[in-house]
Amino acid sequence: MKPWILLFAGFLLLPIVAFAGEGGGEVYAFTPREVGILILRELSVEGSIIRIRIDTGGCTTKDDIVARVEEKETKGGGIPHYEVTFVREIPDDCPVESLQGEILGYDLQEDLHLELPCTVSVTNPVIFLPSIEVVVEESEFPDANPKTFALSLKKDLIAATVWAIETELKRYKESERQDRYEKIAFLSKELERFRKMSPGEYPLSALEKSTGEFPGDSGAVLPPEILEVEVASPPEGRGVLLEVVGMTRSGPFYHVAGIRGGDFSVFSPSTHYRLKLYLVYKREYFLAIPDYYVYIGEWEAR
Repeated sequence: MKPWILLFAGFLLLPIVAFAGEGGGEVYAFTPREVGILILRELSVEGSIIRIRIDTGGCTTKDDIVARVEEKETKGGGIPHYEVTFVREIPDDCPVESLQGEILGYDLQEDLHLELPCTVSVTNPVIFLPSIEVVVEESEFPDANPKTFALSLKKDLIAATVWAIETELKRYKESERQDRYEKIAFLSKELERFRKMSPGEYPLSALEKSTGEFPGDSGAVLPPEILEVEVASPPEGRGVLLEVVGMTRSGPFYHVAGIRGGDFSVFSPSTHYRLKLYLVYKREYFLAIPDYYVYIGEWEAR
């Protein structure tokens, strides 16, 4: 009999997830360059989402991993029981392994096609390592390894988009608009989509070939548009409206949703800066005036 550790128990309409060991003589993947059953760094459950943290060389996507699902004998309650095993089928041969690993999210219904309510066991082993504090100098990016820098940028852009959607969701929940419930439903789905998105799924191709044309509809800008602006005063944090030189009452307006390194203290007060912006989300605004959430990727004092 396998040892079962119950980590999540929901009501009748929610899944129950347990973690179990894996028997047999199958090959295990201890490094990103090996194929086989993944040795996980971390395993967690949030709602109906299973999240795994795996080792990566910097180029791993969900397309490289297969989630094998087997329906097993019902564990009780008359609901189906499944065993899920995550297997790497494509090795990651990129030269630099991520120190933090890569988090992949799998929706039980959309990704694994399970029937809810159900119980689920993840059979992959989870490795526990001693904590190691690693300090990475900012000067190492992006010249040290372009692929690592691109991966880091994608993660930041996803995080900025998530923050923007959360902010918009709060705005509509507090509004009195007639279509507020429609907007809330759409934003809730978008929020879940971006929370599950891995860096490999975020489109960054042809990013430096921005056409300069703004997207027509509100929502996430994929891939993000790039724009350079000069600001009269540096931003102090997320959510602030940039004081762009030459900006009129008709915009365009740019709200800060993130910055490379996450530290706004890099700016000196009363100093003009030229910023490289990534437009990650277009807000719905009065008279279709351009209004965006942006990520600050680079800056230079003027």
